[in-house]
Amino acid sequence: MADQKQQDLKVKVLDTKPCSITLNVEVPHGEVLCETDKAYEEVHKVAKIPGFRPGKAPMDMVKKNYTEAVREKVIENLLQKTVFKALESQNFNPLNIPTIHEMNFDFEKPFIFTVKAEKHPEFKVKDYKGIKVKKEINIINDEQVSKTLEGLRERNASLVESKSESAGPDSFLTVDYDCFLSLEPLNELSEKNQMIDLGSKQIIAGFREGLTGAKKGEERSIKSKFPEDYPNKKIAGKEVNFRVKILEVKDKILPNLDDEFAKDLGAENLNDLKTKIKESLEHEEKRRENEDVEKQIFDYLLKSNDFPLPESLIEEQKSALIERMTNYLKRQGVSQDMINKNVEQQKEKYVKDAENTVKLSYILGAIAKDEKIDVTEDELKEEYEKIKKANPSKEKEVEKYLNENKNNIRTGIKEEKIYKFLIDNAKITETTKR
Repeated sequence: MADQKQQDLKVKVLDTKPCSITLNVEVPHGEVLCETDKAYEEVHKVAKIPGFRPGKAPMDMVKKNYTEAVREKVIENLLQKTVFKALESQNFNPLNIPTIHEMNFDFEKPFIFTVKAEKHPEFKVKDYKGIKVKKEINIINDEQVSKTLEGLRERNASLVESKSESAGPDSFLTVDYDCFLSLEPLNELSEKNQMIDLGSKQIIAGFREGLTGAKKGEERSIKSKFPEDYPNKKIAGKEVNFRVKILEVKDKILPNLDDEFAKDLGAENLNDLKTKIKESLEHEEKRRENEDVEKQIFDYLLKSNDFPLPESLIEEQKSALIERMTNYLKRQGVSQDMINKNVEQQKEKYVKDAENTVKLSYILGAIAKDEKIDVTEDELKEEYEKIKKANPSKEKEVEKYLNENKNNIRTGIKEEKIYKFLIDNAKITETTKR
């Protein structure tokens, strides 16, 4: 009898696309009655009605008090029994949970609803072997090592009280300042004990000129005009006045470039530090080269393989990209208004990046399938051992991480194998830059 009712299910295709389908489904009234009877029987067993023990109340009282609960239960049961049956009738295999858009339910009528579902795209991946790639190799030289050394000296410099009476263009000042718009105090822009680098490009407009030549204990008045797009609309595009008191004038002293400096940074001596710096720069250059090669390959694959994509996956990926960027900007102290503005301005880019991410995932998955690229248990164990060796004193944490992230680790290994396959089969032309 149940089979007959399922055969009576009426399914009408309202819309169809390469990766989605929308159906109008009509469940026969007999099925509605059958499920309604079952639902009332279940509710009757546990119904709490004053004056009656569970299961002993008259059914008409149960129906009077539990109509809405039964209605929801019947709808839930009918959807579970018919949604996938309706999709199966159209040979449609959904990639995620179908969505119900409209429902028309009445105990005395057939149950009618609209369902939309998506599926994975059907395509044949092509042109993934013999991809032409240009690889620029940068040979690390002594000049680059010296430049890095100077950067280390800058980061390890110390500030000492200036021997000069007045501040120069590269001096560091400790100041207190108050800010005013006309005569109105702007407390949110006032600071105490603020360090100012007169040589910085990020200095407030007017401060470099206004404070050069200043002496300790001196007070100065500086006018500064804020840009039109400044987040604080109250002062955007307007001129404000800063009253600045100079507390200290300091000079930056760089450490000597010698063995002692190298030892402070964990090296045996200066030559050892230079060797370590060169190795680090070469490692970073190798990473850059590989990333550039991968990008060229991925760009080619995206351009050469065109196929439709499920909208829900694009939307999901877009939301993830926006969330990642939002969290990053929040950590940088960017206001929510500015974040919202960024999202609005970059929305087309977010959509395009999401499309490329989803499409590339399908392409790489298809390549792995065609080339039978997978991860063996030995490879998984080898990766586990690497993670354990890298964290020798955190056995419990590592074990917990490995148990919770087995699939992610396996996916990472598989992706690396796919990348290696693509690079090994690419036609790479190398050029050397010294």
